[in-house]
Amino acid sequence: MSTEYIRAVSIRRGRVYLTSKSSNDDVPYHAWHCESLSKVYGEEGQPGLDREILRMLCEYAVLKGHHPSLERYRHALEAPEKEKIFQETAQALQAAYDLLQGEDQAHPLTAQSEAARAYRLTARKLQDRQYTALARLCSECSG
Repeated sequence: MSTEYIRAVSIRRGRVYLTSKSSNDDVPYHAWHCESLSKVYGEEGQPGLDREILRMLCEYAVLKGHHPSLERYRHALEAPEKEKIFQETAQALQAAYDLLQGEDQAHPLTAQSEAARAYRLTARKLQDRQYTALARLCSECSG
């Protein structure tokens, strides 16, 4: 699995551009229009964009360099409140997992029971709530 290295995030004419590169190739950093982030930005504004970038950073991307556009995300990821947000999410996810039956617990991501599907939906909602809470921390940063 590759890691996306993000060096800058910019918004031009309502479109979101990332300056990034993949750890899987030798292509240098390049700025490119990210349609999915532009759609979120168009529908939800800066809070939605912050949420989705933080999702990326928690799941498969890292910040590289010191471009001013990255400071808001560094602030959120380094804030003391981050640990509390992650702990609350982990506890809620564990509580939902504990409600599953044995077979569903053995394969929560692939089990087809109604309970397993409900668990996956709950997990997605908890992750969304986690990234939304992190995104709120971005607004505290003036960078």
